[in-house]
Amino acid sequence: MLAVALLLSALLGNVVWETVNPITLLQRALVFGLAGGYGAVLVVFVFDLLVIPRGWCGHLCPVGAFYGVLGRGALMHVSAVNRDRCTACGDCFRVCPEPHVIAPALYGAPHGRSPAIASADCIRCARCIDVCDELVFRIELLPQRQSHPRSRQDTT
Repeated sequence: MLAVALLLSALLGNVVWETVNPITLLQRALVFGLAGGYGAVLVVFVFDLLVIPRGWCGHLCPVGAFYGVLGRGALMHVSAVNRDRCTACGDCFRVCPEPHVIAPALYGAPHGRSPAIASADCIRCARCIDVCDELVFRIELLPQRQSHPRSRQDTT
């Protein structure tokens, strides 16, 4: 969907994904009285409620996909730096809009996983930071990837 939206945007000179964005559709419905906007928002709401939780934003929406692409290159990430303090209360999972991103960072130490939430699905809302009484999470600047010098072979 993202590729199609970007291609159409380039061809038409318009931000095409805003024509399917429920927030924009609702705003247009409120301002201009367009009943179609209400219907589209209702369809997205029912889809998210009955078919797949967060199905529109997490799986179909080109805006969410675009943010995911941007998130892959982000320098700032939520990190479970103090994951040894975790009491498994579950508060972070309850408030996170994409809870599947938390477990690898929080419980991945035995598997050698970094405490940084590197998933593109993490929107860096920092709700996990706000709700955690044990101060497990914080926003961190990821170190830049260092290039490894190539090994030289002596030809002498």
